[in-house]
Amino acid sequence: MKGRAAIACLLLSLPLAAAATGQASTSAQASQVEATRAKLDTSRGQAAAEDKKVQDLKKRVDALESHSKTSRQAVEERDRKIAELERQLDAERHP
Repeated sequence: MKGRAAIACLLLSLPLAAAATGQASTSAQASQVEATRAKLDTSRGQAAAEDKKVQDLKKRVDALESHSKTSRQAVEERDRKIAELERQLDAERHP
């Protein structure tokens, strides 16, 4: 009879133990979910910061290209003026 009572007590306590284990597991899963969310938020923040850096660098490249184009055009204009002045000088030397 004691054996049956012990088995009955054991059987009754199994759902309680399972529930406790389930709560612990749920708590661990919740912690893992929160940790994953935190990592995701961090990654999103880093991605946003990198995107801003890329946009800033693109703006800088555009500005440098514009400056380079302007400088190149100025040099070409000076070269044309120099060539014209050389032609005029040659014309004056050899009428």
